[in-house]
Amino acid sequence: MDIKRRIEDCAGLTPTEQQLASTVLALGDRLRGFTIKELAHTANVSIPSVHRFCKKLGLEGFKELKVELARSEARRADQKGEVDINFPFAANDTADAVLAQMASVYQTTLADTRDLLDPAALERAAELLDRARGIDIYTQSHNLYPAQMFCDRLLSIGRSASCFESGERQARIALASDCHHVAIAISYSGLGPNLATILPILHERNVPTIFVGTPNGCRLNPGLDVYLHVSDRESLQNRITQFASHIAVQYVLDSLYGCLFARDYANSRSWSVPCPPRASRRSAAPSSAPPNTPASCSTVCGRQGMAKSQAESPVIRWD
Repeated sequence: MDIKRRIEDCAGLTPTEQQLASTVLALGDRLRGFTIKELAHTANVSIPSVHRFCKKLGLEGFKELKVELARSEARRADQKGEVDINFPFAANDTADAVLAQMASVYQTTLADTRDLLDPAALERAAELLDRARGIDIYTQSHNLYPAQMFCDRLLSIGRSASCFESGERQARIALASDCHHVAIAISYSGLGPNLATILPILHERNVPTIFVGTPNGCRLNPGLDVYLHVSDRESLQNRITQFASHIAVQYVLDSLYGCLFARDYANSRSWSVPCPPRASRRSAAPSSAPPNTPASCSTVCGRQGMAKSQAESPVIRWD
């Protein structure tokens, strides 16, 4: 995560550390010319306070803080003149121009989200999913598409998962869940109308909850178990459509799926939906099955029944 973002989002700072954080952010790239003594004097704090502040940010010390700030400033300088995330193309732009601008939207959004996303938080989220008996995804509007794709991928590796559009259905799922379930709430702004209903139910039912949204959206919904941040450059209203937020949410969910898959790689790869072989109409023998027996298997089995199913039937992989 970008060091400036890390400083801005760092929780539990003492008043002295908050004062130091404000000074560091105000100095920016100029901090490179400061000694630790000069920074302490400028912020009106002690040198040990600077050391503690660096440790709280996950840094080895003051030198690493200067290096990270220099990288942050260089990255921001490179980003000047970037594509407008909200209006990436203009009237009468050629197809070639639109292609180039949309590529920039993807590159900028992915880089920004990568800086914001804490790998440790991603690992914690994957661990929660790995232990869960059921995974329930709560979202609305344009986030439903990546959420439902993520749900399908979970089902494809034998995880019990749900994702419903209806607010009433979401509330019923939340009421039926418990501490053995894990909830994933997705809201770019943190203002999703379903959150006011769903999150209190999940809290009451002791359901571990992962939140996917912008840093500000996460701050609006405190007290959850894991926060996965996405790029926050997209305007909530002044835009052509939700290009960047969709890209960012998809990237986070794909990364989360990858981490979960990797935790049990061999089993995840072996997972599939068993179906009986299809016989040719010309050569098929008369069936002894009851008249209402379906022609193909559409049941998704649990993990415990998988070994037996694989031994008895060929498999189909869903891409």
